[in-house]
Amino acid sequence: MSVIYGVWFAFAGAVAALAGLSAMHRRWRLRRNGLTAWAMVVASTADPDTPRRSQPRRISVQFDLPDGRVIERTCAESGGNPAALNPGQRVLVWYDPADPGEVLVYGRGGRRADQAFLAAGVAFVMLGVGIAVFAR
Repeated sequence: MSVIYGVWFAFAGAVAALAGLSAMHRRWRLRRNGLTAWAMVVASTADPDTPRRSQPRRISVQFDLPDGRVIERTCAESGGNPAALNPGQRVLVWYDPADPGEVLVYGRGGRRADQAFLAAGVAFVMLGVGIAVFAR
């Protein structure tokens, strides 16, 4: 029975570790291969059916592509970053030239959350292997 628990812990840990690695890879790829642009923070529209307190703070950034197109992207405000973005503020963004809708806002990448997912995933995999191997 302990082998089953160990496998489940290891599986859950592997999923969390893969989620963290995937997010970290996306951030690395955009920083390394993406293009940069200066974006303007614009007022995002909130869902009128949801109470204001239960909505996560969301920001919208708007930037111009070299071919003249304007991209507006809405993303969640990072909870760990105390500096809130205000409408009219300029921020640096990285975007994928093949898919300009994929945007990384400078300082808002969720690096700590990605590292926490990776660390927790590795810990759960190790715990699962330990349970499966040593708890007989």
